[in-house]
Amino acid sequence: MTGIEYQGTRIPCRLIIFDKDGTLIDFTATWVPLIRKRVFFLLKKLGKNGELEAFLLKSWGIDPTSGKVDPRGPCPVSPRSDEIIIGTMALYQHGYHWDEAKQWVSQAFDEADADGDWRKNVVPIEGIQIFLAQLKKDGFYTALATNDERIDTEAILNHLDMDGLFDMILCWGEVSPAKPHPETILTICRKLSVPPGETVMVGDSVTDMMMGKRAGVALTIGILEGGVTPREELEKVADLVVNSIRDLRFFR
Repeated sequence: MTGIEYQGTRIPCRLIIFDKDGTLIDFTATWVPLIRKRVFFLLKKLGKNGELEAFLLKSWGIDPTSGKVDPRGPCPVSPRSDEIIIGTMALYQHGYHWDEAKQWVSQAFDEADADGDWRKNVVPIEGIQIFLAQLKKDGFYTALATNDERIDTEAILNHLDMDGLFDMILCWGEVSPAKPHPETILTICRKLSVPPGETVMVGDSVTDMMMGKRAGVALTIGILEGGVTPREELEKVADLVVNSIRDLRFFR
């Protein structure tokens, strides 16, 4: 029987579900530069800068000066479609018409994505490919549960040579309700024929931990490396908080 070591005991488990952003890849290093680029293209289209730039970044939960991400803001948990709506609302609050604003924000997102290969800026957590490959070798099921859209998720996994390391991937819009509702985990468990009680949820956000708790998984694990949520916030909801995914000890 496969399992994980936790507080000196061995907990049986067969399925490990991972979040993506902040868990498998460094959230700030990967996404903040892209979001800043989206803002750049939007301001260029509008002929604006300064105050509006700061307002847009704050609307997405990013400090304009430090680049620090609000862990309970929209940026870490919102899919692309929601981020476009957030940007549209920011422009609407500055006097722009809604329909035009939405078109401009969508175009800015597309232009930023097309400006070079943004995948080159994706920063994986050190050793994550080896870690996932070892889990598969040891007989664990692995799954990915992300609020990112599938087209971006598959592009990132392919770029990092990780697209063959998961038995199942669920992305934004493929399960309803979305995180932190437990349906994402419950769907994965049903599809892989593994009960929640033999499942571990690994993520970097309060949302990930709440989803795991509500689904009744065996263990919820919060990861600090690569994420934006402080330890004290994760410790309120997670069974276990570790600095790095490499600190986890699984057995077979």
